[in-house]
Amino acid sequence: MQSKNKEQTIAPEKERAQYIEDLIREVEEDFEERRQERYNYERQWELNMNFLSGNQYCDVNSRGEITSEDKTFFWQNHRVYNHIAPIIESRLAKFSRIQPTVSVRPKSDDDKEVAAAQTAEMIISGAFKRAEVESVVKKTTAWSETCGTGFYKIVWNNHGGDKIGELDGEPVYEGDVSVIAVSPFEIFPDSLYSGDIKDCNSIIHARAMTVGEIATKYGVAVVGEEVGIFNLNKPTSNARKKSSESTLKNAAIVIERYERPCKQFPLGRLTTVCNGTLLFTGDLPYLNGENGERGFPFVKQVSNSVTGSFFGSSVIERLIPIQRAFNAVKNRKHEFLNRLSMGVMTVEDGSVDVDDLAEDGLSPGKILVYRQGAKAPELMSDKTMPDDFNTEEDKLINEFVIVSGVSDVSSSSTNASLTSGSALEILVEQDNSRLLATADDIRRCYVEIAKQTIRLFSQFTEGVRAVRYSDENNKTKVFYADERAVKSDDVYLENENELLYTHSQKKDMIFKLYESGLLTDEQGKLRTATKEKILSLLGYKDLDYQKGIARLQEEKAQRENERALKEEIFVEEIDDDLIHVDEHVRYVLSEYNVLDDQQKTRFYTHIKEHKERAKESVQNKENIEEV
Repeated sequence: MQSKNKEQTIAPEKERAQYIEDLIREVEEDFEERRQERYNYERQWELNMNFLSGNQYCDVNSRGEITSEDKTFFWQNHRVYNHIAPIIESRLAKFSRIQPTVSVRPKSDDDKEVAAAQTAEMIISGAFKRAEVESVVKKTTAWSETCGTGFYKIVWNNHGGDKIGELDGEPVYEGDVSVIAVSPFEIFPDSLYSGDIKDCNSIIHARAMTVGEIATKYGVAVVGEEVGIFNLNKPTSNARKKSSESTLKNAAIVIERYERPCKQFPLGRLTTVCNGTLLFTGDLPYLNGENGERGFPFVKQVSNSVTGSFFGSSVIERLIPIQRAFNAVKNRKHEFLNRLSMGVMTVEDGSVDVDDLAEDGLSPGKILVYRQGAKAPELMSDKTMPDDFNTEEDKLINEFVIVSGVSDVSSSSTNASLTSGSALEILVEQDNSRLLATADDIRRCYVEIAKQTIRLFSQFTEGVRAVRYSDENNKTKVFYADERAVKSDDVYLENENELLYTHSQKKDMIFKLYESGLLTDEQGKLRTATKEKILSLLGYKDLDYQKGIARLQEEKAQRENERALKEEIFVEEIDDDLIHVDEHVRYVLSEYNVLDDQQKTRFYTHIKEHKERAKESVQNKENIEEV
């Protein structure tokens, strides 16, 4: 009987071992198949990186390898005149202006829902600062501009946030969101023809990690070797090593396969494999999809979308043929100039010491001895530089502008005659219009990152959580949010695309609105709260002598709204009556159907006191002016 029980125990263990072995083999084969399918994309990305860095005498051969191009003759110029790098730098500089204001739309006009949405905005703002999202966006944008596509990975860091205690001698933290920039070399979709991440059934995230990182994160020791960071292959020998090849020593490839929820796996599945070892297998960890569903923790950003392709395209791909032609024209032009300056000499055979002439040339003061009776050496007839070189060079420079959508308006020869400010603004607007599609995609990524951020907080927040944020005066404040505050995930962008208007244009618009009287009240006066916001938008909030008092008055009035539900409230000497009246009236109107008669009476009495005091203040001011 005991022998039979022992056999029954061994059987499930063998089945489990066989299942793990099959799963590892399946994931590794799936990864290898996807890598082969994406091979041509990787070569193009490597070519783009080479041209951006200035290694422009290279190409992809028929075997799909990056090879260097050598000189045909020893005397040829083989220099690089890199126009791609400044174009990409200009595009990145313009995209760095994109810093959208992320807002959360409340589920209803209920004041509690409005307050919860405001709290969610503060949570997102604080999480973005701690995760340095602005810096991460710049890194991902650099990837998308170079390779056409970049990715964000939004995960929950159990070791982030404040320390809340200890468990078994180990520190316990409240956790926080981490946003990571991921290169396109690490992402492998199940289909290269899927339009977006949401169209994929599974995605593999494979990357090279040191054995130390793997041991720390997964608690498993694996054998390390030298691994290519981009192509995730063992590097070639030093004799054939390509300039674009970067490696990581004592490392291994970690393969994470994310599978969308299906009938077989209702909660999805995440499988992590490394060097034939199963590091993890289980449900998708995050409820980051719509309506609380589990999804992929990735957001895709493209420079230029390609119809019917998962990966986007980079402007560098269009610029490479122009850059090749430009290098050729410049080098041939300089070779021609060398011929003009150095000259090409003709000598009769045997009339001079050719070796001496070839070594020293025609140096100033040189005595040239030639055989008596022979024809004296002479330079070939001089020629002037053909206009074709200059014409072709100008055409290629113009093509750089046309293809990239980036031009220097102030130095462009075609715009030198334009002195009108409005004409220059039109040219700047035309330049920026070429970049709007890419800029809109960056803004969309901000929204997607914010949605996943608030959903992760909703998943991992239990009870009350302390949230820190900085106000307009850079003062750190702490408030406490419960689970209700992280339920609103209707995220939108409050401001327009930053490339539509320059900073000076925004300032001009504010001045025009002020001059038109749209920002003043019925008496034609600029209210204190409006003035404070205008100075903040203009970037001169330090000039506000009240230092944010209007905002503090609003917060005080909002706290009084909560107190008035339970007790009578009184007007205080420090209250700004106009601001308090607006806040109290707004609250009563939004909660009118919920407030009982006693609560309404408290509000009406309090609002009346504010109005009477405001009226007295105006009368006193008028009397003083008359005197």
